[in-house]
Amino acid sequence: MSISPPPEIRLAATVLIVRQGADELDVLLLRRNAQLAFAGGAWVFPGGAVDTADGLHSATEEQAARVAAVREAQEECGIVLRPEQLAHFAHWTTPTGEKRRFATWFFAAVVPSDASDVLIDEGEIHEYRWLSPKAILTAHASGELNIMPPTYITVKLLEPFRSAEKAIAALVQRKPFWVTPKVSVENGKPVLLYPGDAGYITNQAKTLGPRHRTLFSESGLQYIHSGDDVGVVAMDDCE
Repeated sequence: MSISPPPEIRLAATVLIVRQGADELDVLLLRRNAQLAFAGGAWVFPGGAVDTADGLHSATEEQAARVAAVREAQEECGIVLRPEQLAHFAHWTTPTGEKRRFATWFFAAVVPSDASDVLIDEGEIHEYRWLSPKAILTAHASGELNIMPPTYITVKLLEPFRSAEKAIAALVQRKPFWVTPKVSVENGKPVLLYPGDAGYITNQAKTLGPRHRTLFSESGLQYIHSGDDVGVVAMDDCE
């Protein structure tokens, strides 16, 4: 019996784009074509895999990811950014066992309201919305918006802020976190385990102890960080 090799981990980049609304900040979300093999129908930030051309004049992986993030933003939603404008705040690697795996650099940028016109490509992207973090979380809880755990936790990072500039400034000051979740099961439902969770090393969600995980439920995703016992700063905390 032949054993299939593990999938290649592709370098990728995504960019959280925010603007200042009338009373609070707005986050740009794009809805991916439902027919796409990866995250079809999900609401995401602009982004995608790093191409060979993105790294031609880049000395580091991060530089290539910045170039890719700028390119993807322009291709998917028509917003023009600069590599040096981007604030790196997180890095997520797809869990082992998934058919498609990405090592994704997460960046953030604020754009002026008069430079935030969106032009979607109607190919990979079929719809867009500018929404406040609170509106995103409410729509997700009601089942209106399908978002993935990295998107959910990123939006929660922004939830305390009403100013787009202050939100990005806080992300710049925050030490970026790097995480590779592990997929487990508890009570018949999938659970994503993160470093510091009692079950992370053994990949056993039922292990007693600190909790650092994302639960999947009928009311949407729920991020849990049990406190100082985790030993890792909460990924939704900008303090």
